[in-house]
Amino acid sequence: MTYFSRIIFTLFMFSLTGCSLYQVVPDPLWDAWYKRGSDKETTIKDMRECGYGKDVQSGADLPNSKIAPLHLCMEEKGYKFDFSSFRANNCYGTNAPYPCRAYWGGGNAQWEEVEPTN
Repeated sequence: MTYFSRIIFTLFMFSLTGCSLYQVVPDPLWDAWYKRGSDKETTIKDMRECGYGKDVQSGADLPNSKIAPLHLCMEEKGYKFDFSSFRANNCYGTNAPYPCRAYWGGGNAQWEEVEPTN
């Protein structure tokens, strides 16, 4: 193998690795809520006090009408929500976390019709 083909092969492998790392599942909701000095158990306790249901990991059981009051309650407790792990490529299916519904609607992938370019 020549030096040039080794470089091309290495770049190709790095690009595959980067793409596969990008498509990870979203963080659990207790990791998405951040408050200085709060641990997982305290965050889950505060989430339950604010009205989260049984599914505190993804909140898939939450109706859309409860999302805004839950966020307001958590923010009043001093938490900030990090949306960075919720992306279009990992937010699909009927059990998608509720932040996916907030961005992409309904928990299902939304496809747009695209005009071909010449």
